[in-house]
Amino acid sequence: MLDHSTIHRNLDGKIKILGLEAPDILLVLMLAAIMNLFFGQTKFTLIMVFGIPSLLLTILYFSKKDKPENYLIHLIRFLVMPKFYSAGHKARNHTKMKGKFYE
Repeated sequence: MLDHSTIHRNLDGKIKILGLEAPDILLVLMLAAIMNLFFGQTKFTLIMVFGIPSLLLTILYFSKKDKPENYLIHLIRFLVMPKFYSAGHKARNHTKMKGKFYE
């Protein structure tokens, strides 16, 4: 039995659906659900509920080509985090120190 067991070599591979990762598809589906909540009973249903999420899906598909795994999540974390990093104490007024050399 152990001499002929199969080994799965792609255990850490990316899970993709239609070329997109799961968080990206969840983002598009949540947008479609929110649009349906607000615009579901109006005359703009086709455009708002189906058009905008489809456009976002297309933009994500082509903009994330050849990008590393979880690129969108890391980009959002980078944009939300503070712009001043210090290994020691926090600077009181870090705008004055911007562009100057530290001693």
